[in-house]
Order: sequence, then C-alpha cells, then structure tokens
Amino acid sequence: MCPENVDLFSAISLSANTVARRVEHIERNIKSQLKDKASKFVCFSVALDESIDVSDTSQLLLFIRGINANFEITEELVSVHSMHGTTTGIDIFREVEKSVAEYNLEWKKLKCITTDGGRNMCGTKKGLVGQINKVIENSGGLKPLVLHCILHQQALCGKHLDLSSVLDPVISTVNYIRSHGLKHRQFRDFLEEMNAEFPDLPYYTSIRF
Repeated sequence: MCPENVDLFSAISLSANTVARRVEHIERNIKSQLKDKASKFVCFSVALDESIDVSDTSQLLLFIRGINANFEITEELVSVHSMHGTTTGIDIFREVEKSVAEYNLEWKKLKCITTDGGRNMCGTKKGLVGQINKVIENSGGLKPLVLHCILHQQALCGKHLDLSSVLDPVISTVNYIRSHGLKHRQFRDFLEEMNAEFPDLPYYTSIRF
C-alpha cells in the first residue's frame, strides 16, 4: 500500500519508547481539551461503575456528562481508578473527589448521579451518595438526583421474567457461531452485507442484580 510513501514511512521512528511518548502526548492533549470544556459547564452529571478485573483489583470507572451555556453536550470517560484496598463509600468518594478537583469542576453544579446500585455507592450516610450530598450541601448546592442502573433495565427484566423458551435457543445459537471460527467470520461478513446495526455477536452475560 502507498508505495510512493515507503521512504516516508521508513523514516518514521516506531520504537516502543517513541510510541509511548506519542501516546502520552495524545493523552495530555485530550485531557487539556476536556478540562477546557469542563470549565464551561453550567451543570453536569456523573455515572460510576465498580467492577473486579481478572487480577481481583477493583476498577472504578467515572463517566461525566456536562452542558455549557450554548447547550453543547460533552460526554466522556474521564478516569479509571484502580482500588487495591477497601472499596467503601468513603474510599470511592475520595477517588471521585480527585477527578472532580483535577477537572476543576464545582460540586454545586452536579445535578445527577448514576451508580451500579451497590450499598457502598447508594448509602445515604456512609455511601458515595451520602458523602457527595454532604459536600454539595456545604457548597450551597441542591442534592443531585440519584439514579440506579438505567443502562440495565432490559437486562433486569430479562433476568426476572421466565424467557427461557426464547433465550435458550438464542444463547445456544450465539455460542455455536462464536465457537466456530469460520462460521463466525462468515456471519460477520453477512452482518456487514446487510448493514446491520451491530457488526458482531456479543456473548450472553448474566448480571448480578
């Protein structure tokens, strides 16, 4: 590909250190842009999820969505915090507090919190929500709206209704396609030809609620 640019490509340094530096430069640039946008937020909301990775380390993900005076909406994953010790509401709050300070956000502009529903998140006294409410009240703001797992409503419905007659054949079919490399590739090509909304088949995953 691009034979006329072979010399140009060969002159580009792609050593591990160079690539790492470029990634760091990109990260700083993106963070700078996000900080600039966050400084203009009229109000914002946060969504949090805490999960355990394969090394049994708790990973806390913090998403933010804000709007400025021109009704321009910004939505980003702003931080991923690795929590190696306890994960109490206070521990989680401290990590969230770091991100809020890093992006120069004002607590009183926080209008909504969405969590995964764990007690350490939703507790009104020692939980994350309770800690945030205290800070917002001290800053002269109003308590934010608290939502629980709006992303999982369909999954919750499917978990508690008896849909085995529908789900079992679907799960079996999906697993069969995914476990056979050739059929999986052919099915992805078929989805692409049909302009399907999703480019691939996801595995079925149960949720903990």
